[in-house]
Amino acid sequence: MKIFLKIAFCVLLSLNLSAQIGTKIIRNGTLHLGNGEIIEGGVLVMEQGKIIELGSTQKGLYKNAVIIDAKGKHVYPGLIAMNNIMGLNEIDAIRATKDYNEQGEFNPNVRTLIAYNTDSKILPTALFNGVLYTQAIPQGGVISGSSSLMKTKAWNWEDAVVKADEGVHLNWPYLQIAGMDPNKHGEKLIAEIATFFAEAKQYQSMKTPVFNARLAAMKGVFTGTQNLYIHANDARSMLRSIHFFKNNYPEIHLVIVGGQEAYLIAVVLKEFQIPVVLGNIHRLPTHNADGIDQPYQLPAQLENLGIKFALSFEGSWEARNLAYVAGTAAAYGLNKEAALKAICLSPAEIMGVSDRIGSLAVGKDASILICNGDLLDMKSSELWQVYLCGEAIDLNNEQVKLYQKYMDKYKLN
Repeated sequence: MKIFLKIAFCVLLSLNLSAQIGTKIIRNGTLHLGNGEIIEGGVLVMEQGKIIELGSTQKGLYKNAVIIDAKGKHVYPGLIAMNNIMGLNEIDAIRATKDYNEQGEFNPNVRTLIAYNTDSKILPTALFNGVLYTQAIPQGGVISGSSSLMKTKAWNWEDAVVKADEGVHLNWPYLQIAGMDPNKHGEKLIAEIATFFAEAKQYQSMKTPVFNARLAAMKGVFTGTQNLYIHANDARSMLRSIHFFKNNYPEIHLVIVGGQEAYLIAVVLKEFQIPVVLGNIHRLPTHNADGIDQPYQLPAQLENLGIKFALSFEGSWEARNLAYVAGTAAAYGLNKEAALKAICLSPAEIMGVSDRIGSLAVGKDASILICNGDLLDMKSSELWQVYLCGEAIDLNNEQVKLYQKYMDKYKLN
């Protein structure tokens, strides 16, 4: 009996795997490629977790393929949420569930990779709205640690990782504006940053150094294999940080995170080709003299100035609203396909994974969203089917179960 059950289980498992990795053809949908292009009534073929054909008509012949009719629907690449702590934070009021902040000021050796919790109840809520990838970032201190790009659906962190330790995060000290008392604490921290980077640079050049975990963790930053994410919002702090690194360490790849006043330093950002990961634009303006809709217009301003940028939504639970942030940007001057690019291809390019994800293209992972309405519109957006690396994803989660429970209880269906 046990042998029979084992054989039956193996057969069912093999049938399930073959169904997941077999050929699937999406037809008749509007394909939003994520790079600014649209194909009306297009065809997308995926096999073995990859996109193998894409265009306005089907060219290849595929036996036993599963046909998915997407007529009247929209097809998008999976969304990428940058600059958040999903998978590192569960309940804000319970300290034991928060794993994104370590003690100390300089912790480049701290890795969010190994703290990422794939069993988090938050991840399915983001997946429900099309967020298939997340950049899990550390917080706290001056140098918080390194971030990694992860899938929002996986068995464990080893299975979830897309790119490990893709960048180190530096919180640049805020300095008070001219005419006020100098911020002695901020200047002290900047001096400590200068000392730390000088030591880290020297450590990399030593032939047989005594191992130092903090200094060794900076190797990728100096070799250019890791980004240095500078968290800063005001123009003065951004300029100060950019000039410090370009004058002393021009080999470092800089990315500004936050960037509320990025439009004020557009010339510098463009000159040094520094991308910006914008924080939440659903906020009040920075200055009283700014228009109430200045934050909403910021993405369009950067696009018009030729500055590469990505949209993000800080936090954990809040990241599920990423698509609607892009929708707001589209309503305030940004082209809708450019808004989609800011949460798909641009994040992938910034993190160096655009050869795998971020857009619909032959050879890339088949991470695909099929939506009944406009993905960027909160009112009409309704995901119909989702595929992560070619695997169909169940969008059911705890919130959906609770919704259905009380709809049934009070007979609201």
